[in-house]
Amino acid sequence: MATKKASSSRAKRSTTKSSAAHRSTTRVAKPQMSTVVDDEPVVVTPVARTVAAAAEMDDAPIAKMTFSEKVSGLRPGALLGELLGTFILAGAVISLAQNHYYGAVGIALILAILVVVFGVVSGAHLNPAITIAQYVNRRIDGVKAVAYIIAQVLGAVLAFVVLHAIFTSTYDNSIMTALAAQGVTADQVNAAGGLAKFAAQTPYATVDGVAKALGITPFISAALTKGQEWVTFFSEILGSAIFGLGIGYAVFKKNKTAIETGLAVGVSLFAGLMIGGASVILNPAVAAAIGGFQWVNPFAAGAMTFWWPVFIYILGTCIGMTAGFTIYRFVLKDAFAKK
Repeated sequence: MATKKASSSRAKRSTTKSSAAHRSTTRVAKPQMSTVVDDEPVVVTPVARTVAAAAEMDDAPIAKMTFSEKVSGLRPGALLGELLGTFILAGAVISLAQNHYYGAVGIALILAILVVVFGVVSGAHLNPAITIAQYVNRRIDGVKAVAYIIAQVLGAVLAFVVLHAIFTSTYDNSIMTALAAQGVTADQVNAAGGLAKFAAQTPYATVDGVAKALGITPFISAALTKGQEWVTFFSEILGSAIFGLGIGYAVFKKNKTAIETGLAVGVSLFAGLMIGGASVILNPAVAAAIGGFQWVNPFAAGAMTFWWPVFIYILGTCIGMTAGFTIYRFVLKDAFAKK
């Protein structure tokens, strides 16, 4: 009897193992894709495709942290990099934007270099709209986004202050030199009570009017053309969306060099400037640096003088940038998912 029970027990265990093996075999035998490499089949499972896609795309959201952890995670070097990078970029726009075509090429090349230089320091956003687009797509947290935007605006405003001081220190001398070439002496200007009063006695009325008549370009200003506000608004959205596609490549595409990243950002900026037209800026901080915003009472008569630049250079730019950035993210994800 003992022998029979032992035999029965072994049979049951054998049957159980056989069933387990059968179930294991059943679980493994799921639909798979096979390719052939060197005449040997290579099984590519859905998990393997996901891993391969992850190796080509950086789409992982930021880790959840407390507010204090986010604040302590801010790196002073990154904030300084954003400030300095935006300072240089805004200075380039102020100096080069007078010529739309050659200036756009120069600005795009300078931005490409800045991305290579500051990319390893802060990610080289250098643009509040880029920072907002990354925040919306969960690439950075809110604390970092606010800190970056403050640094960017400070950098752009500092560029305006420095370059405006340099420009005004030589502006009057340039006008006096041009007047001398027209036969107007310094004694005549002084006798009139100075350059401003001399200009008031001319048909041009102001110093800037005299400068323009003499071919001297005044400090850059991004004042909107009246009656063209809606056109400028949609142009800003379009140009920013094109620019955002290049930013999407720079952020989401893995296995690329710093030079490839810089070129993608620079070329996409150039494309956005060209397609958007002469009125687009594609950077709210730079718009502030070149006089894009009009600081008048936003609730008095003529308040749209204040609100139109806000709609165009903040809202429009952020909408376009976020749209282009997000579109590239999902296009890239879909492309890898189908491989």
